[in-house]
Amino acid sequence: MHEWALLIFTVIIPSLVGGFLFLGIFYKKIAGSGHDTYKIMKLPLIVLTSLSLVGLLASFFHLGKPTHAFYAIMGFGRSWMSNEIVLTGAFIGMACITTGLAILQKKTNPILIIITAIVGLIAVYCMASTYVVTRINGWGNMNSYLLSYGTMFTLGPILSTILIGKQLKSETFKETIQWAFALTILGIGIQAIGTALFSVSQTEIELINGVTAVTKLEGYSGMIAARWILEIVGLGALGFLVMSSMKKIHYSFIYTILAVLVIGEAMSRYVFYVLGA
Repeated sequence: MHEWALLIFTVIIPSLVGGFLFLGIFYKKIAGSGHDTYKIMKLPLIVLTSLSLVGLLASFFHLGKPTHAFYAIMGFGRSWMSNEIVLTGAFIGMACITTGLAILQKKTNPILIIITAIVGLIAVYCMASTYVVTRINGWGNMNSYLLSYGTMFTLGPILSTILIGKQLKSETFKETIQWAFALTILGIGIQAIGTALFSVSQTEIELINGVTAVTKLEGYSGMIAARWILEIVGLGALGFLVMSSMKKIHYSFIYTILAVLVIGEAMSRYVFYVLGA
C-alpha cells in the first residue's frame, strides 16, 4: 500500500474539522468563564490551520502534480472527488481566513469558527462519498462514512483540548477534558458500529480482484487487533484523567494519549486502503 499521502490527508482533515467544531462549541463556555478568548483561541487556530496546510500538501502528493487538482475541480457538482477537492479547499480557505482575521483584529470570531466547522463537515461527507461510489465493494458501504466521522470525533476534541488547556483555569480545563472524553467515546463508538456492520457482510463482499474481503484481511488481523487495543488504551487513559482527583495536569500524559489515538486511527485507515489495494 503506497498511498501514504492519502492516508495522512484522510486522517488529518477530519481531525481538524473536529477540532474547529470543538472550539466553536466551547467558545461560549470559555468566554463566560472570564477568559480572554483571543488568548485562548490563538494557538489552537494557528496550529489547526497549519496542519490543514499539511493536509493540503499531502493531497498534492496524492494527485501527483498540483495541476491535476485544477482538472479535478472542473467536475464539481458531477463528481464526488471534485466535490471533495473543492469543499476541502473551502474548509482550508475558511480556516486561513478565520485565523488570519483573528490575528489581525486581536479577537476571535465564533461565527467564522462555526462556519469553518460546517464547511468541514460537508467536506468530510464528500470525502467518504468518494469511496462509497467506487467500484471497490469493500468501500461502498456505511462504514466509509462512519470511519471518517469517527476519526473526526476521536482526534479533533482531544487535539483542541491540548492546545487550549494551558491557558484555561483548572476547573474549566477539567470540564473541557470531560467533553473531549465524551466525544472520543462517540468517535470510537461510531467506528465500532461501522466495523460491526462491515463484519456482518464482509464474507459476501467480493473485491475488485475477485477476492473476498474476509480473505483479504486475514493477513492483517494482528494490525486490526492492535488498532482496537490502542484505541481502548487511549480512551481508558483519557477516562482515568477525567476521573482522577489530581489537581495538576501532566501534559505529557495527554500528549501520549493523543499519540496513541493517532496511531490507532492511522492503522485503521491503512486497513481501509488495503481493501482497495
